[in-house]
Amino acid sequence: MKVAVVGAGIGGLAAAIRLRVLGYDVAVYEKNATVGAGAIS
Repeated sequence: MKVAVVGAGIGGLAAAIRLRVLGYDVAVYEKNATVGAGAIS
């Protein structure tokens, strides 16, 4: 099964990893050029 995760922040990446471990085909979409930007201070 294919799954799309919208947003590549900490939550989106964590969800994508968990889904991938469960065997899903995961695509992550992010509007910005970098991922996890909210975690950078």
